[in-house]
Parts: sequence; structure tokens; C-alpha cells
Amino acid sequence: MHIALPILITIVCILIVARILVIYKSKIDFYSKGLDKGFLAKEISALWKLSRQCHLENPEALYVSVPALNDCINSIISKSKADGTDQTKSVQDFLSKLYQYRTRIALESEKKKGLESTRYLSEGQKVRIILRGKGVFVSRIVNTGRELTVSLPIQYSEKAHRNFILSGSEWEGKNVSVYLWRKGDASYAFDTVVVKSGTFKNEGVLFLRHTEKLDRAQKRQSIRAACEIYAQMYMIKSNVISYESVNTEAGYRCLLEDISEDGAMIRIGGKGRNNVKIKLQFTVNNSFIMMYGVIRAVEYNASLDQSRLHFECTHIAPSMKNAILSFVYNVIPPEEQEINEAIMQLEEDADEVSGSQNDDSVSVEEESEESEDEGQLKNYTEFKSEEDAEKSDVITI
Repeated sequence: MHIALPILITIVCILIVARILVIYKSKIDFYSKGLDKGFLAKEISALWKLSRQCHLENPEALYVSVPALNDCINSIISKSKADGTDQTKSVQDFLSKLYQYRTRIALESEKKKGLESTRYLSEGQKVRIILRGKGVFVSRIVNTGRELTVSLPIQYSEKAHRNFILSGSEWEGKNVSVYLWRKGDASYAFDTVVVKSGTFKNEGVLFLRHTEKLDRAQKRQSIRAACEIYAQMYMIKSNVISYESVNTEAGYRCLLEDISEDGAMIRIGGKGRNNVKIKLQFTVNNSFIMMYGVIRAVEYNASLDQSRLHFECTHIAPSMKNAILSFVYNVIPPEEQEINEAIMQLEEDADEVSGSQNDDSVSVEEESEESEDEGQLKNYTEFKSEEDAEKSDVITI
């Protein structure tokens, strides 16, 4: 009797454990696969919660299927909007976790892409070339045939205020390091040798040896989406900022050319300036957005008298950040997708009507509209001097 009781207890415990394993098998498998794939426990927990809320038959699909993840996030947004909880802290915190995971997937996917050889570089690609003992030079790729052909590198001297060009013979046989930023991809660096110098299409060039050894580095830890969003820009001079205040006065009208939760590319008229603190106000997918940050770099085009500002966001409300991420990953509730589709169809209808009219009048109208936009950009956003900046600042803190 004394021997039979421990055996009975052991059997009961085994049955209980077996029952628990059967009941929670799906969750155990889900967590196990997540850990095998290198996910953190908090990420796995958020994804499991998402799979339950979306009633997924195969929760593990969230690890491998971006469409499944997008559909689930879409479901959460639609449901929370329907019951009026979309702006609550719990919903926004949960969406933030999901978007962090979505960004991680996108970045990992980007890392798998990339150049395998310099033969796949594009003609016209801008490159920076380092020649030891001589400094950094700028050049561009003109041909990618037998050798990597680049224009004769130029170095600008700040002291002399003019360009310096070394003769082709001074480059021949030299080891050089080449750096470039490939649009829509990442930055690359590689070492090679200048085989010879010469001319290509009547232009002085260097012929570099091709290589398959390229170092790739993702420049940002976020994903940016191309866009055309007009925004109001305000300069900030006060050290005390009220992040909840909405500017009702008109600011500088500018155009956002790409956007992410941590920055944007801004196009303005006139010449921009570095290290200027600014605030952006705009609307995306019917959501009002305010972003605060700093202009880190400026690309000025003298022929167009326009600048492209590299904007780094230093503060944004969580709900607004999630709205931007929804735009970046194109996670839009069905009702808003239908509205967007209807607007696009209306624009197509308008194009068809315009097409049936006189061609000359159409071209004049389009040119007039473009000129108006360009004019507004320039009139609102010229940064000619510190004095102009002071006069045109409309923010009051």
C-alpha cells in the first residue's frame, strides 16, 4: 500500500503534465519557434497576443508572413477605432510593440539584399574616393564594363575656395577606398586598385578594378517611405517647448519627399541651413502629426534655388508615431482604403474629362498649378540670413 501510493501520485502528475502540454501545445510551439528564431520573450508575448486577437489558425505564420502581420495590425486598428479605444495608452503601446517588430522584419529583409559586385553599380552613381596621403575626393561612375570607370576625382579646398584635380598618372597603381550611398538601399565601402587612367567619351577618367568584396551598412534603423506630403514648418528658438501645442498660424510651406518615425526628407525653396530646430505639422491618412527635431544636413540646388533638408525627429507622440508607421507599412483600415480608392478613381475621371478638352489648355493649366506650388515653397521657406529667420519665425512658446 505504501509503495502503490507514490506510484499512483507519479502517474497522476504525469497525466496532469501531459494534459497541460496538450492544452498549451500551440503556445509552447509558438514560443519555442520564436526563441529559435532569436526573438525576445517580450516580442514573442506581443505576437502571441496578436495571434489570439486575430483568431489565427496558424499563429506561427506571424514569424514568416509579412502580409499576415499587416492583416493583424489592420484588424487591431479597425477594431479599436470601432469601439473608440484607438487612442488609449494600452492600444497605442501594443501597436508600438507590433511596429517595432514590423520594422525589425523590414530591416532584416534589407540586410539580405545588396550588391554582390561593383559590376552592378549604376552609371551616374556618386562616390567618395580616399587616396592615402591626399584626402577625400568626389567622383561619379561613368561605366561599369571591363573595369569600373569613374570620372577624374575632384577635391574641394575650403582654404583656397577652389577645386583640385590630380593628374591621372598620379592615381595609377594606387590602392584606394571607395564609399557610396546607394539610393533606397544602404551605404557601401570597398577597396580596389586604380588600373590605369585615360579618357572615356572625351572625359578624363580612372579605370578601377572590379571587386566582389563590398561592405554594406544600413544607414538608418528605420524604414522610410517615399511620399508627397505638404507640411507646415516652424522654427524653434526657445529651449522650453510645449509638445502638445498646435500652431494655428501658417508656417513655412514645405514638401515631405520621404518619411519615417524618426525623420524625413524635406524640400523647400531657397537655401536651407544646418542645425536648425524645427517643428513640422501635417496630416497623414487623416491623422494629424506634429514632429519636433533638427535639420542635420542640407543639399542646395543653386539652379533651382531649392534645398533638400535631412530632418532628424527628436520628439513625437506615440500615437502620431504609430500613425506614421501605419503609413510607412501601408497598414490602412478597409474603410480608409475605400475612401482613398474612391479619390483615386475621381482623379482618373477628372483626367479623362481633361483629356477630351483642348491639349494646349490642359498643358497650360498643369504648368500653372506646378508653378504655384513651387512659388509657395520658395516664398514660405527661404533661409537667406539669421535676420530673415528671426523675422519669419511664427512659433510662440
